[in-house]
Amino acid sequence: MAAQDRLAPKLSGAAHERSSITTWGLPEAGIAWITSTFIGSALFVLAIQLGGFSTLTGDSVGGHFGQTAGQLASGQELSSNAVPVALQLSLLFPGWILLLGTAWVIAAVLKRDRPGWSLRGKWTDVPLGVFTGLVLQVPILTIVVLLMELIFGEIEPTGRAQALVDGASSSNLVLVLLIVCVAIGAPIVEELFYRGLVQPALIRATNVPIGIGIASLIFGAVHFALVELIPLSVVGLAFGIVAHRTGRLVPAIVAHITFNAFTLAALLFGLA
Repeated sequence: MAAQDRLAPKLSGAAHERSSITTWGLPEAGIAWITSTFIGSALFVLAIQLGGFSTLTGDSVGGHFGQTAGQLASGQELSSNAVPVALQLSLLFPGWILLLGTAWVIAAVLKRDRPGWSLRGKWTDVPLGVFTGLVLQVPILTIVVLLMELIFGEIEPTGRAQALVDGASSSNLVLVLLIVCVAIGAPIVEELFYRGLVQPALIRATNVPIGIGIASLIFGAVHFALVELIPLSVVGLAFGIVAHRTGRLVPAIVAHITFNAFTLAALLFGLA
């Protein structure tokens, strides 16, 4: 008997059955993302129609000038029909449920194995995650933005995050909802999906560097802001490396929470 035959484990029973089950991957992730994006967008449009809101009003200073001027000229009461921040944040929840739930259900129906979503960790995951999130903010992203400005010229931020913070500051309840969604909900959901499902699937299809790199680019691209593509891809790369090297999602989730919480605090206290 050859040496490799003697060392090879013998599979029987449940172990043999498990070995014949394929692992979920890119098809489930792709269908889940399309489903959550399509239905989430439809819910957003429905909410706008039912509430009489508009997405055409500006978020920057003076963005509502045209609307205000028109109301004054026609003698209307001054008002804003911008989509309320509370509604925008509330609509994140069905999108998250669809994103994770669709992938899980499809894989279950197809009898595919669904690893990668365990939240078990070690106590060292917390300091590792906090350190990673803080280092990403300063100095890594600072250096990335400086390099981008040297190459592309002055970069104008999108202002989306600041608009949400400004809209939530008028209500303590909405502010709490903002913190829950941005600093807790989004990091957990995004790490489960991108580092727990997409990245391992890409690594299996290619190799470790390419898989982590492509997953990072996807993470940057799905935020739909060209100016944020490179910085967010760098952030995704760091989360991906941490998740892969530790073999756990907890460090990446803590790093993501720290990163988002730092950004949110800077915006709330006018430091950004």
